[in-house]
Amino acid sequence: MMKKVRVLVLIFVVLINICCGSKSFDLSSVSLGDDAKKYDFENKDLFLKDAAKEDITQYYADENKGVSYGNIPLDNTMGTRITVYKGKVGAVDTNAAEKYSLEFIEKIMKKHGNPTASITDKATVDAQLVKPIFEKLKKLSPEKLSWNQNEKNTFTYPSSFFWDDGKNYSILSISIEDDGRIRNKYISVTKDAYRNNAVFGLKYPTPQGSPWYKYMN
Repeated sequence: MMKKVRVLVLIFVVLINICCGSKSFDLSSVSLGDDAKKYDFENKDLFLKDAAKEDITQYYADENKGVSYGNIPLDNTMGTRITVYKGKVGAVDTNAAEKYSLEFIEKIMKKHGNPTASITDKATVDAQLVKPIFEKLKKLSPEKLSWNQNEKNTFTYPSSFFWDDGKNYSILSISIEDDGRIRNKYISVTKDAYRNNAVFGLKYPTPQGSPWYKYMN
């Protein structure tokens, strides 16, 4: 009898864990311009809420616990910021975990297609160490990637991509460190939210010093 009771208790605990386990949120399911009520932003286990400004609500996932982007883990030190402007999703700002940077870059580029514009930077690193990074970026953006013949272990790579799909702006930035690590940052914003200065870190009109000055207007 006691054995049956223990089995029933175990089954009950398992069911409780299944039903009440921590929720997860796939950021790639969020579409800019959608009614924010479609999504689970009010879930306090996932997001912190700041509605200090009229028409603007910010949702934060400080450590990205339970938040991913199409099954890609996100950086737990940078967090994710979602801006809701006048009840609609106005912007998404996030970073993939360093280990998954290349996978994240590939997914974002597949989502948006050929960039409207891009800029390049130089990295000086151990050539063997960054070989996987170089080869992956070469497939994604062959015309923007090359070893510099006159500078040992230095190559030029696309450090930022910009997209304008007519309604939204999206920017993906990457930085390759000396030790071969690759960092990333992605922000996608509706033109409406951008032009009303509703998004943290973005300023309208675009400062003349920005590489996107002639594109974001």
